[in-house]
Amino acid sequence: MHRRKNYTFYIIVYFLFLLLLGLSCISYAHSDYYSAGAIILSAVIALSAAAVNIFYIRRTARESNSLHFQQSLLNSIEYANNVDIMVKAIKKRHDFPLEDYAKDEHALTSEAKAIRYTLNSWEEAANAMKHDIYDEIYLYNSHKSTVLYIGLMLRSYINAKQKVNVSFFESFNWLVLKWAIRRDSFEEKETKKQLKKVFKDLSNIKSGKITSAQL
Repeated sequence: MHRRKNYTFYIIVYFLFLLLLGLSCISYAHSDYYSAGAIILSAVIALSAAAVNIFYIRRTARESNSLHFQQSLLNSIEYANNVDIMVKAIKKRHDFPLEDYAKDEHALTSEAKAIRYTLNSWEEAANAMKHDIYDEIYLYNSHKSTVLYIGLMLRSYINAKQKVNVSFFESFNWLVLKWAIRRDSFEEKETKKQLKKVFKDLSNIKSGKITSAQL
């Protein structure tokens, strides 16, 4: 809601500035150019209004898609069951390392399937956020704790999978790193450095992924 108010304020300021600038230019122009100036100003305002309309349509679509994803997640019995199995596996990680579920001999276990299902669900969501299909800020406010918990606890599993193919869970890694650094508790510069180090294996920073400049 705060962002929505900011956008509205900036748009109003922009149009007022554009109108005042246009009228000012016309007033200083020769009378022969009044008509042409008015036409140009009208065209610029019309184009700006069209751009703003497209922006609001896309933003509304992102919010709608995000809400639908969130509701699907909350209402999915399959997702809830897989998360429950995954959490139990996490709690037993000292008895059975999570990275072992990435091995072929354990790939068909209920725990391995649950881990893959949960990670794939968030991989798809993260990819949608990267391409502005979902509203990343909206989902951050609702699911940051879940995503960061999964990212931290399953780090060893993800690392093992990425030894086979570095692109596995690429978007999810990007999301975990971005959300971890965004959290208010990680605002201090030194803490950010430590966090980047912790998630170095997760992020696999390279071309096409999040970079330090984006943080």
